[in-house]
Amino acid sequence: MNKKPGLLFAVCLLALVILAASFGMNFGGNPPVRLPQGVNPADVLYVCQNTDSSWTQFSNALHMFSKYATILFFFAFFILLFSWGWALYQNLLKDKFNEDAYKNSWALTKFFFWALIIYTVLFMTPNHFSRVDVRGDNRQWVLCENTSAGAHAVKSKAVTLH
Repeated sequence: MNKKPGLLFAVCLLALVILAASFGMNFGGNPPVRLPQGVNPADVLYVCQNTDSSWTQFSNALHMFSKYATILFFFAFFILLFSWGWALYQNLLKDKFNEDAYKNSWALTKFFFWALIIYTVLFMTPNHFSRVDVRGDNRQWVLCENTSAGAHAVKSKAVTLH
């Protein structure tokens, strides 16, 4: 009997999305960008103009606090390490395994994990890792698919990571 049907559904849905993307399937969307005759598709990258969303502006506003957030995370990480070490030390002193010694450490680990996920989502916008510079163009660009709205084919030698 499956106790977590939502988790099984999420895993199956994720597998379906990965398989569809791996085989180039596209559900709706725009027709692909046509390349001129004689252009090798392997020498081309597709870029779209980066539009600043409210999410990007919010994330950029948070960056002035990133130094303090990083200090706070390392402090929490050291507390987490100390907590696990203390629980291990208590079990070694008694020379028997006591599961209760690890309850607080495990709860702190779960809290730290989700805080790290939230930190990453708030500080790293969806376009953070796909920003690129196109030589000879001062506009902001992101990598995209050839079926994305507003996609432009650019020679890969003219694109540098941001």
